Amino acid sequence: MPNLHHSTLKNFLERIFIAAEATVDEARIVADSLTESNLLGHDSHGAIRVPQYVRMIKNGLIVPGNKPEVIKDEGSTLIVDGHYTFGQVIVRQAMSQAIEKAQERGLVQLGIRRTNHIGRLGEYATQAAEAGLLGWLVANNSGAGQIVAPVGGLEGRLATNPIAFAAPWKENECFLLDMTTSIAPEGKVRVALNKGQQLPEGWLLDPQGNPSRNPADLYGPPWGTLMPLGGSMAHKGFGLGLMVEILGGLLTGDGYSRSGQTRLGNGVFGFVADIECFMPREEFNNHMQKLLAHIKSCPTRDGFDEVLVPGEPEHRARRMRLEEGIPLDDETWRQLTELAAELGVDVPGGLRT
Repeated sequence: MPNLHHSTLKNFLERIFIAAEATVDEARIVADSLTESNLLGHDSHGAIRVPQYVRMIKNGLIVPGNKPEVIKDEGSTLIVDGHYTFGQVIVRQAMSQAIEKAQERGLVQLGIRRTNHIGRLGEYATQAAEAGLLGWLVANNSGAGQIVAPVGGLEGRLATNPIAFAAPWKENECFLLDMTTSIAPEGKVRVALNKGQQLPEGWLLDPQGNPSRNPADLYGPPWGTLMPLGGSMAHKGFGLGLMVEILGGLLTGDGYSRSGQTRLGNGVFGFVADIECFMPREEFNNHMQKLLAHIKSCPTRDGFDEVLVPGEPEHRARRMRLEEGIPLDDETWRQLTELAAELGVDVPGGLRT
C-alpha cells in the first residue's frame, strides 16, 4: 500500500487532470479538493475519484474550460448554472460569491445546477465557517444515482443525498456536520470494494433484496441498494433524503428522482448566514466554546476514551496524515498509475509502502 506526502499526491493528480485536458486552474482546484478529502480521512471523496472524472471528461460529461454563470442575483437569492464543468470549480466559486453577498446582506439562499460530482459537501460549508459565517447545504444527484431504497422498497429511488452544516468554533477548526441521508456514502462502498473488505451489517441489499455485506452487490448489474440512515428508524433517513431531493433537485431546477434520469451530477441548495445579524461574533464564539465544552465533558461509556463533536475526527485525521502521509489502497493506486501511463504522466517515485 503506497503512502504519499500530501503535496506529492496533489501534484500527481494535477498532472493527470492537465493531461486529460483540464485547464491549469481547474486541475489545481480539483486536485486540492480530492487531496484535502484524503487528508481528512474521507478517502471515499479523494483520489479514488480521479478515474471516474477522467472517464467523464472523455465521455463529454465534464466539459473543461466551461465557466459557471450566475443566472439570478436578486435580493437574497443567488442561482448559478455550472455549465457542466468540474463540480468543485463550480461550487467553490458559487460559495465565494454567496459569502461575499451574505457579508453585505446578512443571508443568502443559494441554488446551483448543472454540475458534475462536487466531491465532499462539507468542503463548501467549511468555506462559510472559515469566513466567520454559517453554512448549510444539501445536494442530490440531479435525479440520477438512485441507489437508496425507500423504507420497505426493493429498488433504489433516491441518491445518498448529503447534508452539511458548518459553524466557526476555534482557530483553524470549525464545527462540521457532513453526513449522507443514506446509511453510508456510495464512496465508502467503493473504498471497501477496492480494499477487498466486507461491509458492516445493515448497509446493503443485493439486487434480489437480500441483506448483503459484499460491496460488489451494489454495482451489479443489476444494482443493489443502500439503506436509508437510521436502522430500525430508517423512515427518518428516508424522509431527510426526500427533503434533500426536493430542495437540491426540484427547487433548483437541476433534476429530481424519476424514471429516465441518467446524468449524474449534484443539484445544490443551501444558505449562508451572517452571525453578526443575531449577535456579536465574539459572543457567538464564547457560547460555542461553552456549548461544545459541555458536550465533551460527558462521562464516557466502556470502550470510549472521549466524546468527539462533528469535525473533530476529520481535523485529527488531517494532522496525522500531514505528518505520516496519505495511504492509498493498492487497487486505487493501480488504477491511478494505469491512468497516468495512458495519459503519459510520470508516476512519483520514492513512495513509502
